[in-house]
Amino acid sequence: MLRVPVMGVLILFNYVSQTTIWPELAILGVTPDTALIFIVSYGMLRGEIEGALFGLAAGFLMDIFGGEYLGVYALMGFLAGYVSGKPFRDFFKDNYFLPFFIVLGMALVYQFALYVALFMFRGHLDFWFYVYSIILPKTVYTAALAIPLYLLVHIINKRVETFENNRRSLFEDKEND
Repeated sequence: MLRVPVMGVLILFNYVSQTTIWPELAILGVTPDTALIFIVSYGMLRGEIEGALFGLAAGFLMDIFGGEYLGVYALMGFLAGYVSGKPFRDFFKDNYFLPFFIVLGMALVYQFALYVALFMFRGHLDFWFYVYSIILPKTVYTAALAIPLYLLVHIINKRVETFENNRRSLFEDKEND
């Protein structure tokens, strides 16, 4: 099962890049949510169960090292992975525009849910300021990176599936002898 260590490396790579590289490339003080792109991409490629587990792990890592409340990002990642994996398991995986639109829609919903969970309940009720200064710029920046990062996850997923299929066929041939 090569998939589990590859998922772990991808989650760690994302966390390190999101905390070191992307703050230096902030536009108008906003950084992209690359974790959401990886979660949606993995969910679309591997299905709702693996997408949900990937989202849970990525969100839990964000909760542990940078979240204000434990479990908010884990729950959001879990739901994003599950929702993005449920209807798109059997789509044409080489279509790169569908992930763009899914990430765009998911980023809007994700950022709004984060506003409700992290700001509105603490009494920060300036919704339109939050929409114009955080939700819209972060959604656009995240969607702009959706296609290249989906391509990266797609290539990694293809190689892992090829390796696992070759290994599985190797063991099946030995059983038949």
